[in-house]
Amino acid sequence: MTFLQRLLLGAFLGLASLSAPVFVPSAQAADALPNKVQLSVLVVHATDSESGVDPRLASLASSFRYFKYKGYRLLSEQRSDLAVNGAATYPVEGGRKLKVTLLSMDDARAKLHVEMSNEQGKVLDTTVNINRDGTFIISGPRYKDGILMLPLRASY
Repeated sequence: MTFLQRLLLGAFLGLASLSAPVFVPSAQAADALPNKVQLSVLVVHATDSESGVDPRLASLASSFRYFKYKGYRLLSEQRSDLAVNGAATYPVEGGRKLKVTLLSMDDARAKLHVEMSNEQGKVLDTTVNINRDGTFIISGPRYKDGILMLPLRASY
């Protein structure tokens, strides 16, 4: 290797070892995670005495195929904005109450503690993770000739 080649190689290696400046955006410029989750709680009556899906539930129709019922009717819908450790209570048909507490949230999902109670006491106590802008369906309490289903949607 000639002197000139060694000099050029040394200069190249010297330049390659220099670190490029790193741009760090300010906190204001970065996309900040919202500090609240908009929680939508739907109460759906699933039954075999009716057929079809309530048009207001069209976005959930594909999820209902996993359940054995023929008819799905929206009974109520309620919304709340929850901050971490914030809770909201919703009335549910059949003398029940649903309490939902936002435990945590990140870019991907919200973690919720869900409790349902009736006159006799607590009938459900669970923790669920709901994908960001996703829905989690709780089903099971008997109601009239079917069951109640509670789709919970976490939007943020």
